[in-house]
Amino acid sequence: MPEFPASPDRPRLALALSGGGFRASIFHLGVIRRIAELGWLERVDVISAVSGGGILGAYIALHWNRMLKAGGTVDAFQDVIVRPFLEILTRQNFIRRWAFRLWEPPFRKVRDGTFTRTKLAGEMYSQMFYDGRTCAELPSRPYLILNAASMVSIRAWRFTRGGLGDSRIGHATWGDTPLLLGEAVSASAAFPWVFPPLRIRSADYTFGSPIYGEDALPPRKYIPLSDGGVYDNLGVEALQKPTRLPGEMQPTPVSDFLIVSDAGYPAQYRFRSNGLPVLSEALLLYRVDDIAREQVCAQRRRDLITKFRDPNSPLKGVLVPLGSSLGTLDPDLLQAYSKHVPFDYQIPKALIALIKAVRTHLDRFTDLECEALMYHAYSMTDAVLWAHRLTCPQSYRAPELPTPAWRIGFTSAIVGSWTHALAKSGARFALR
Repeated sequence: MPEFPASPDRPRLALALSGGGFRASIFHLGVIRRIAELGWLERVDVISAVSGGGILGAYIALHWNRMLKAGGTVDAFQDVIVRPFLEILTRQNFIRRWAFRLWEPPFRKVRDGTFTRTKLAGEMYSQMFYDGRTCAELPSRPYLILNAASMVSIRAWRFTRGGLGDSRIGHATWGDTPLLLGEAVSASAAFPWVFPPLRIRSADYTFGSPIYGEDALPPRKYIPLSDGGVYDNLGVEALQKPTRLPGEMQPTPVSDFLIVSDAGYPAQYRFRSNGLPVLSEALLLYRVDDIAREQVCAQRRRDLITKFRDPNSPLKGVLVPLGSSLGTLDPDLLQAYSKHVPFDYQIPKALIALIKAVRTHLDRFTDLECEALMYHAYSMTDAVLWAHRLTCPQSYRAPELPTPAWRIGFTSAIVGSWTHALAKSGARFALR
């Protein structure tokens, strides 16, 4: 079982960081900032992350203990994690650098069959975010679970500090061939169309038997792994019940409290159609994929909320969604909340719509885009924890009076600057 020093039998606080590109990475920072103000950072024992959540999850796992040594306060979180991470996202353009490197001479030679555009992305993640560290160098706490999707077994594929694998193919320890952390992240973020599946060479690892006694699958030379959001965009499956993880002898228990940061793309209702042959079919298939993904995610959200509200369920926690707003609170709760956090500090409805439409790509973000995404996440975290405080375990109850320290007054000037900054964020692709 993973080591949880202050809670040996059961992890304390677990974070699930959803997919959604760099937009998700930034949104999750806002959620964690509010947790930092509540003094809960020291309790974080497990992080399960997908795609854009994995980009951030791997970064904070490497820097978490240094942040705790700096006090574990919101200021330490800002100095050690937020500012350096956002410096990368706002000063460098990952997707443009990646596109240019695809063509750099001499052309790359595919020697072992594992090189893909996604593997190159993994090498770049390693350089930009993780200083070339491997998965085996991850700390024991917080225990990081990176989730991808196995194209062979149709199961969640997981990378941990101890190894890799899924429940059908089996688990393997790293041995002498630990994967670059950036490559594990790239598998989790291998969004179809742009990034093909990452290919794991089976001969590099010794996989055990299927975890739950199923028949073994025929051996394959390579195991293709795609975006974790294809299977579970919330990254919650490994946290909902005791789960066997790669490199661990015993199932990881359910945590005392789970905070799910959901920055997935909200449902899109503008169906694009075209009468041209081939193109019309492609647009239709793209829409079918959108619908399937949205329905799977919606079902997982409903299942989570049901379990959170069930007094007999061992799973306790809250869901913080990007696709929602304070206006969705029960009217009486919203009125009570607004007595302490006036409407002047709540993001106007028109701006919420623009924040929801921010692209999920891996290009460069502006400072104002980062501020808007983080503040929305921070505000939603505060409101959700406060609104559901009586159903949370005693040690995870937010204060009776909401006291968020970060408040932005939405004057006409602020609204104008945010509107201008966010109006272009819905673009499907940008190389600025």
